[in-house]
Amino acid sequence: MTLELYKNTFVTLDEAEAYFDERFDSEKWFDENLTDKAKEQLLITASKKISSFDFVGSALEPGQLMAFPRDYDMPQDIKDAVCEEAYAILTQEVSVHKKNQEANISSISLGVGSVSYNSAATVGEDSVLDSKAALNLVKKWVKKGFFYGNV
Repeated sequence: MTLELYKNTFVTLDEAEAYFDERFDSEKWFDENLTDKAKEQLLITASKKISSFDFVGSALEPGQLMAFPRDYDMPQDIKDAVCEEAYAILTQEVSVHKKNQEANISSISLGVGSVSYNSAATVGEDSVLDSKAALNLVKKWVKKGFFYGNV
């Protein structure tokens, strides 16, 4: 697998390395057990998730594989969002509670104890990304009210 800019990623491995070199608390990205192949997979996964948003402007070519390139320069916000989302995927610990919420379970009772989940579950574009930082960066560039990505 190779990173191909605008075909499967919005960020090169060198760009990601530079981003994490300056980012506080990014030790896991530089863990000696994390291979370049795994980093590439993280960047591809994050890029594909971010590509599902309906960005302002127009794609440069009809039928292009990803949301970028567009009729404007690639925003640094989008590149940063890819890095943040890749790191969130790398470091996430999926709790049983998150799994229950994703399965639309509203409450669970075991014996005398119970847990209730917020019924106003996140839907649409707010549920696509694991990283809130990435979502905030992406939302600046998304058409308002026109999300059509895979949820």
